[in-house]
Amino acid sequence: MNTSTLKIRRLAFLLLGTVGVTNYSEAAAINASGCSQSDVQSAIDRAASGDTVSLPSCSADWGSKVSIPGSKGITLDGKGSTITGAVDVTQNDATSTRVTNFNFTSPKSVYFHGSPSSATARLDHSKISGGGTAILIEVEGNAPVLIDHNELSGGGASEMIHNYGTWNESGWNDDVTPGGPTMVFIEDNTFTNTGASGSPAYFWGTSAVQSYYSARTVFRHNTLNMTQVDQHGTAGMVGARWWEIYENTFNVVENGNQSNYMAIRAGSGVIFNNHKTGAQNQGAGAIELVEEDSGYPASYQIGRGKNQSLDPAYVWGNDPSMRVGSNSSNVQDSRDFYQSAKPNYKPYTYPHPMISGTTGSTGSTGSTGSILPPSNLRAY
Repeated sequence: MNTSTLKIRRLAFLLLGTVGVTNYSEAAAINASGCSQSDVQSAIDRAASGDTVSLPSCSADWGSKVSIPGSKGITLDGKGSTITGAVDVTQNDATSTRVTNFNFTSPKSVYFHGSPSSATARLDHSKISGGGTAILIEVEGNAPVLIDHNELSGGGASEMIHNYGTWNESGWNDDVTPGGPTMVFIEDNTFTNTGASGSPAYFWGTSAVQSYYSARTVFRHNTLNMTQVDQHGTAGMVGARWWEIYENTFNVVENGNQSNYMAIRAGSGVIFNNHKTGAQNQGAGAIELVEEDSGYPASYQIGRGKNQSLDPAYVWGNDPSMRVGSNSSNVQDSRDFYQSAKPNYKPYTYPHPMISGTTGSTGSTGSTGSILPPSNLRAY
């Protein structure tokens, strides 16, 4: 922190303190001296919660991660910089961390680590391209994260966002509020399978998101070019716990062979108002509700909720060409899922309150979330 910034903060503290007003000062704007990993890390290390660290609009190969520690919530603004490297975010419990305006050119470019009590972290208005088979973003801890207005691309069989949940089954024993705020929100992004070319154009199971280990995911208002949504649940594995998938557009190219728009393999949730565009006459893609284990009920299977109790999924209002299918007697219509609207369900506020600056409202309970604090103020 430079001397002038420190003097301004001390003056603000003294002035506000003398009139008995809550002690706030303006957050600092810190410019990294260069684009290297060490330049950016040094600027982050100088920052305090609420500050914005900006790059000088440049290009660099970092070689190692830049880390934002859990002791501070800051904004890291790439200013359009092209970076081969990664940002590793440990979420703060009180102040949101934001990563914005980057062009990342390598796999595993952004990591988020937190817990359900963490402040929501955000990744927005960035491009991430992984080349061949790629994981681009990793999220863990069932922490609230918002991933919005990004362009993500990868080759065949890429899994562009990994939501790892709790890495164990503990999240299956916790309550879920349908339409609630403590989820990983993925909204208003574009996902492109760069391997889907030629004639025919092959899909190869390329996923915009894969969710595991008790994860909770809201996937809404995205555009998917020859990609699918996958909620994981391989035999014997702890799968995704809760999902809300709605108002997405799946674009299928001419001569494409996309078989699945969604591969839902564990947990419960809602799927509604999704659409198909592009080659309307191409293929017979499906919303697949599948089970890869044996015996009923199988642990973590479709239609299971807290403590493995029955918690049916609901699927409704999707384009007629997006048929609903199941590959197993374990997953039965009108028992494990229903092709109708979920009673009393209400989606969380859209756009997300971090985008709109409004008060967020949760789902079926009808209660409201907290008003977001000013982004340029910090308490002492």
